[in-house]
Amino acid sequence: MSHHIKQLSIVLLVFIAMPLTAQTLHIEDFENGQNAWNSVSCATAWAVNPDDSGINRSCGALMITRSPWEDNWSGAILNLDAPITSYRYVHVLMYRNNTNLPNIKVYDPEQEDGSADLKPITTDIQPYQWQDVVFDVQDHPINFIFFMVDRTSLSNDAWMYIDDVQLSNDPTPRTTPNTPCGTSTDPSDEEYTLVWNEDFTDGSFDDGAWNIEVNGDGGGNNELQYYCEKAVSIAQHPTTGKQCLVLTATKEQYMDRTCTSGRVNSKGKTYFQYGKIEARIHFPQTANGLWPAFWMMGNDFDQVGWPACGETDIIELGNSNGIKYGTQERYFNGANHWGPRWDQHYQDAASITYPYSVEDGFHVFTCIWDKEHIAMYVDRDKNPNVEPYYEISIDPSHETNAPGTYFHKPNFILLNLAVGGNFPAIWDINQITALATGPRSMYIDWVRIYQKGDEGEVLVTASDSDNIEPEDDTATITPFVSFSNNAEKVLISGQIYILHNNQLYILTGQKIQ
Repeated sequence: MSHHIKQLSIVLLVFIAMPLTAQTLHIEDFENGQNAWNSVSCATAWAVNPDDSGINRSCGALMITRSPWEDNWSGAILNLDAPITSYRYVHVLMYRNNTNLPNIKVYDPEQEDGSADLKPITTDIQPYQWQDVVFDVQDHPINFIFFMVDRTSLSNDAWMYIDDVQLSNDPTPRTTPNTPCGTSTDPSDEEYTLVWNEDFTDGSFDDGAWNIEVNGDGGGNNELQYYCEKAVSIAQHPTTGKQCLVLTATKEQYMDRTCTSGRVNSKGKTYFQYGKIEARIHFPQTANGLWPAFWMMGNDFDQVGWPACGETDIIELGNSNGIKYGTQERYFNGANHWGPRWDQHYQDAASITYPYSVEDGFHVFTCIWDKEHIAMYVDRDKNPNVEPYYEISIDPSHETNAPGTYFHKPNFILLNLAVGGNFPAIWDINQITALATGPRSMYIDWVRIYQKGDEGEVLVTASDSDNIEPEDDTATITPFVSFSNNAEKVLISGQIYILHNNQLYILTGQKIQ
């Protein structure tokens, strides 16, 4: 038994020996992992809070999943060192994917199996939102607490998150939000300043900062979609109401393609060198055949092509290995691609099967990029000590095959929802099961860039178009350029960049907007 539970046991003994003075007794908040909770005939795992906008603002929770072939009494159990007899009600915050009633088992020596199976007195269970679900344990001594997901017959997985378990003599459900999740405690984070933020809250697509791609070239990976403007929108997220950039994939005949989808990039409009870039994204269910991604490429793409521009894949979902092993919602990767020509391509990647789904709601994906390395993280805002799922050294170099030759220059941002192709290894639209019942969407809540003001950092963003009155149809938005220490020139990978009259040039005098 963990040290945490041993301490809990001492507290419980005090409550048994003394008259009741506290109205509630805190049992578990899952902020330090799964602790002593064990799975019974199903899967349990510590997970990041899937929706911290309701009454539960904590960082972590326990996810319990029961598949149709598993026992209807599947769940998670905590065995206590000593029985508790002074509380009548068990309170637990729950977040579920259905409206069926969960159950709790508690000790009952009069029953053959030594337990009583009770339904909650909270009967209005709402899916996809945190609720305080209350059980009346009828003065049963609490030797253990055993939460069961769903006692009915299932055709699909039933799952729930549980958090903030308490005992009480008050049956009133909690409605006041608990303590918000803390932000990263990494000391280096305090050195960063937010220098650019896109939160899509103004309700319209900002074409001063982003480009919508329109093409059906397959992305160089034999993808099936035609990227078009109609697949890109600004709309509310269906469960949280957050205003988001939405990329939607649809199975339909369009321009000689069998489906449409959306892809945006910030090339020539919003680009940067070094810093921390983050996006908060709700990915669609990828199984099978969707390939969503959040990534970057060198802003010199039009001049040098791929892979000489360098490519940084912060997060990709939908790989064929995830499909093969049935872990699509937990299997993802980070990667880098580089090289002088398409036929001389080098790459480095790391795939991971995470302990919880990253398709179950919004998650924050982070890339930290400096002069020495590039590293990717998931949910670092809620789990500040999480290790990177991918990391690469980019020590400066001039070698043709070295990553350090290609990743010390400004990059632009890409977000897309591809369909099929080489990555999921599906090339037939009729095998894209993710679109069999209708369109699927990828929701981007926000994208942010942070920098420290270090030497070599570059940030180029579009000016506020509301303050610009073009004199004619050919007028363009002059970008705002930010160099560290108010420099007017900077050396990047052997190339001198010059700021003159609020325009960025390279040393040869070529305008690079």
